[in-house]
Order: sequence, then C-alpha cells, then structure tokens
Amino acid sequence: MKKLFQIRNIMIIALCITIICLCFGFSYLSMELENLNGEKNNFNLSFVKVTPRTPVQGGTKTPTGTASISNSGKTVNLQFNLYSPYDELSYEITIKNEGSIPAEIINLVEVPDYINDSAKANEIYPVQISHNDVVGKEINPGEEITLTVLAYYNYKAQYNPIQVPYQISLLASSIQD
Repeated sequence: MKKLFQIRNIMIIALCITIICLCFGFSYLSMELENLNGEKNNFNLSFVKVTPRTPVQGGTKTPTGTASISNSGKTVNLQFNLYSPYDELSYEITIKNEGSIPAEIINLVEVPDYINDSAKANEIYPVQISHNDVVGKEINPGEEITLTVLAYYNYKAQYNPIQVPYQISLLASSIQD
C-alpha cells in the first residue's frame, strides 16, 4: 500500500511539473506572437515634396506656377503659367517609400496626358511638357527618388500667355520576397 502511495505521488508531481512547463511554453509563444503582430508590413509610396526650380525667363515676365500634393500623397497638381517663347518652368517632385516593404513604380497617370496623347499636346502648343522616366524603379523602405517635370514654351512666330493645368498620380505595387 505504501508503494502505491509513492507511485501516485510521483505521478502527481510529474503532472504538476508538466502543467508548469506547458504554462511557460504558452507564455513564451504568446510573447513571440505578439512581437510578430507588432511588426506589420505596410505599403506607402507617395509624393512627399514638390520643389520649384529656378524658372527661365524668355521675355519680360517671369513664368509662374503652382504645385500641391493631394489624395494622401498619391497626386501632384501643377499649374504652369508661361508668357513668352523660351519660358521654362520645372519642378522637382520627391517620391518616398515611407512603408516597411520595397515598392515599384508601375506607372504615372497624367491628366491630361500631354506627353503620349498628340491631340492633348496640340491643345497647349507651342508648350511642351516632359519629365524623367521613373516607371519601373524599385524603391526600398526609407529611400527617395526625384521626378523632374518641365514645361517649355517652344518658339512660335505669334505668342500668347498660356496656362497649362497638369496632374500626375502615382501607381505602385509592393515587392515581396
């Protein structure tokens, strides 16, 4: 009988030790899971700054313009006011990956599309709009790239002041390994 009590006590002690070990293991896994949930990946590629560059004056009046960022940093609204031949106005637009995963610029949506649509380009003739190519660029978290947009009043025998509205929106996707 005494042996039976000893075996039963050993089994109770073993079960208690097992339950305590399971509690410690569960606590450790809970803390690790909480740490992993705190490190959520986020995607945020956006326009963060628009800086006007020094305008080139072709006549008596200096070209002017306005720029603003809208749509939670996904759109830049520009207005170019050019007055005479050889006027030139440009902006440097900073694109930054403020997320925690790499991103790629898929496309720039331009409204109106003066670069690829000849009918729209003829509406603002003799002004020409151009920008550097950032489509396909990969941007790591925290990195920035610059998009330079230029409006140029090309030479024409008769000229009038021209206002050119222009909008660029950003289309991007995440790059996951």
